[in-house]
Amino acid sequence: MAGAFLNLKKYLSNPLITGTLFLTFAGTASRFMGFFFRIFLNDILGPVGLGLYQLTIPLMSLCLAACCNGFQTATSKLVAEHPSDQKYILSAAIFMSSVLSLIVSFLMYTNARMISLYMLGEQRCIPLVRMISFSLVPACIHSCINGYYYGLKKTAVPSITQLIEQSARIGSCYLVYIILQSENKSFLPVHSICGIAAGELAAALFSISAAHFSISRCEVLYDHVPTPASRLFKQSCRNLAVLFIPMSLNYFLISFSSSVENMLIPKTLVRYGLSPSDALSLFGTLTGLSLPVLLFPGVLCSCACVLILPAISEANACGQKHHVSQTVTRSVSFGMFFGLSFTFIFFCLSDFIGNFLFGSDLCGYFIRKLCWLCPMLNISGMLCSVLHGLGMAKQVLLVNLLSCCIRISMIALLVPLNGIDAYLWALLASWIFLTAAVLFLVQKKTGK
Repeated sequence: MAGAFLNLKKYLSNPLITGTLFLTFAGTASRFMGFFFRIFLNDILGPVGLGLYQLTIPLMSLCLAACCNGFQTATSKLVAEHPSDQKYILSAAIFMSSVLSLIVSFLMYTNARMISLYMLGEQRCIPLVRMISFSLVPACIHSCINGYYYGLKKTAVPSITQLIEQSARIGSCYLVYIILQSENKSFLPVHSICGIAAGELAAALFSISAAHFSISRCEVLYDHVPTPASRLFKQSCRNLAVLFIPMSLNYFLISFSSSVENMLIPKTLVRYGLSPSDALSLFGTLTGLSLPVLLFPGVLCSCACVLILPAISEANACGQKHHVSQTVTRSVSFGMFFGLSFTFIFFCLSDFIGNFLFGSDLCGYFIRKLCWLCPMLNISGMLCSVLHGLGMAKQVLLVNLLSCCIRISMIALLVPLNGIDAYLWALLASWIFLTAAVLFLVQKKTGK
């Protein structure tokens, strides 16, 4: 009994494990909230309204990939490697990310009509695009602060931030819905985007307050650093830029691929023979209901991913090759076991999930067809974090580029001939390739 207690204490003293548990709890709670929020949106917006919402969301992901995702990852890596410069790294990340996001927000708002008509192919998305532009700056700020805490292997603030963001998003949407109901008005897709902006703002305000106290303690700990602050800030900007470019391109590529897919799928389904309304409804069911269900269990692996990167960076910088190899082995084993477990669950319960939760046979059909993605999503996500930690962002960019090309090519060529099933084949083929490629790169780098 005492030995078991000591082993438990040993595991819980590991910041990677405790941090993952914190993030998993917050992520699971957040996804549960988001899961039922999807049901709520599906009921009040309908498949077409949900399709418009889903058509616009990848645009936000694309902008965030260009403005902040790379900065979050780069901040995490640099803070883990240079703890004495953490204040300047965070300040530089927020400054650079905010400037970039302000420019993108302005361009989005002023060109919303052109983006909706020529990129999204749907005029009804104009107000949604304009509203999304207001969420970029606060999203970038709290994303950089999250990266700062991940680099310190402290996950309490990012976990609380995640819950605050989701609570504010859902709460503001529900409040708007109640007000509109009292005035006999309809809840529109743009109102759900208002909830996103409210959630990002609430998360940014909380994370700024939390970071203020953390930075004050940082100044006390490292007030002996003789280098001038301006020089440290400029050096941090240069270091961030070097890391940000390949990492941002990687995130941007993934988001751009998603945006291209979301534009292609309704259009190619129309070419297959469906009406525009039916194509948008089918698209909304797949991307708004089935895929979120499949991605839901991945919260544990995604939480581990954000902490694996700084842990690998720190171990690699210290020459601890055994620790790197051990982390790789555990990541692959855990991702495989976890993914296969949920593949079995989803395969057996797909019809029940589709009919009971969403009242949709089609949703259950998609879940059953795509449940084989679960192991590949988990393994590839963890190993991409390992490769980023080992400084192989360019290689990750290349394999993601090839994976996206496979998926988009199959959509463009096969969906007009075979319908939505061809998109399911494209997803499976591209993720099989990506998983095999990152496994090869990690094995080549570490020998594991």
